[in-house]
Amino acid sequence: MPGIVLTTDLSEESKRAFGPVRDLAKKLGLEVTLLSVIEDLPFEPTAGGLMAVYPDRAQMKRDWEHGLARFADEFGRDVCKRALVLEAADVPRAVVTFANEQKCDFLAMATHGRSGLRRLLLGSVAEQVLRHAHVPVLLYPPAAG
Repeated sequence: MPGIVLTTDLSEESKRAFGPVRDLAKKLGLEVTLLSVIEDLPFEPTAGGLMAVYPDRAQMKRDWEHGLARFADEFGRDVCKRALVLEAADVPRAVVTFANEQKCDFLAMATHGRSGLRRLLLGSVAEQVLRHAHVPVLLYPPAAG
């Protein structure tokens, strides 16, 4: 189903794109799919001799689905027709693959605006999506200042 795929990491910062994407979708007569990807990290429960509780992936996904449903309600279900949570080891690749499979018209996301060491350590999902996407990507950066 063509339309706009809007990504969110369930942070307040990600909501920055909601207003502009909603306006664009209404102007162009497109539906919005709200997409969130849980990063599936390799986990070593006894790394370095320390015990750790392995996260319950099923519960984590349910929690994310519940949070995403709240975000979709806040966005507006009149335009946001689907809200999906995916699990993937490579978040940017999962976003790009989903957009390609859905044959969406646009991909949209808010950026965190990290720089320096934080960007080096945490990476930039937006940058990787922008490099590999085959559809127009709309990025909504933090306000200047």
